[in-house]
Amino acid sequence: MNYRHIYHAGNFADIAKHVGLQYCLNALKRKEAGFFALDSHAGRGFYDLQAPEAQKSGEAERGVQRLIVNALGDQSLADYFKAIRARRGKRLPRYPGSPALIAQALRPQDRALFVELMPAEARAAEREIESLGRVRTEIQDGYAALKAFLPPDERRGLVLIDPPYESLDELKMMLLAFTEAHRRWPNGVYLMWYPIRSATQRRTVHARFEALQIPKMLSADLAIHPDDAGLGLAGSGLMIVNPPYGADQFLRDAYGAIHQAIAAPGAGYVEVERLTPERMAQ
Repeated sequence: MNYRHIYHAGNFADIAKHVGLQYCLNALKRKEAGFFALDSHAGRGFYDLQAPEAQKSGEAERGVQRLIVNALGDQSLADYFKAIRARRGKRLPRYPGSPALIAQALRPQDRALFVELMPAEARAAEREIESLGRVRTEIQDGYAALKAFLPPDERRGLVLIDPPYESLDELKMMLLAFTEAHRRWPNGVYLMWYPIRSATQRRTVHARFEALQIPKMLSADLAIHPDDAGLGLAGSGLMIVNPPYGADQFLRDAYGAIHQAIAAPGAGYVEVERLTPERMAQ
């Protein structure tokens, strides 16, 4: 695999994904009982935004750094800003990956498993992450881990599936792995990230999720460019299965604030909607 997230860390897609993740983690903490979190394509703990790769792409500059300047006081993003340790008037020196965000949200009764295929990234996560909860890192294929480690002993928790989409078959592989995981653990909260490159591709992704006939699917899409602008990544999508109470309105507000802060005037959109109902027709 040639994908290196350092080029993209802190971009608008990371923001959208992590805002949703943070909300779901906080929702799980509303109850005292412990929960389990599995990150299937974890990456490392933190990304140096001063690194040459991050500076070369400029994606963090147009993403999280711009968001801090323009939206730090927005209440819908307060938990996210706290999680990434944003400060008014200060540039963010490093950006936390999903393992770091999950780890810092854990309480002593919670645990997490971070799965990463690239040994160097996995070892970096082990070095960099601190947590009050119990954390473990596994070097292996993320989709295989869904089968190996689900269902957990805990009855509550979430699964983040965030592949790099290097393969043309990535969506197919993700849907197959998710379907099996959901069959084994139907009560878990699942968050699945997907890129938005065109209006046609976005409709296809939604249709393929809907065709699974799994209830309680919430799609949350944020685009900062027109769907068919030909700019590569126009937007970011997050499919949440079994979304916590209040997620719909929260994501509309939070994504609206992100869009207003970093998108060009009149470009892109925010769309949060229920893709499947609470119960599927028999």
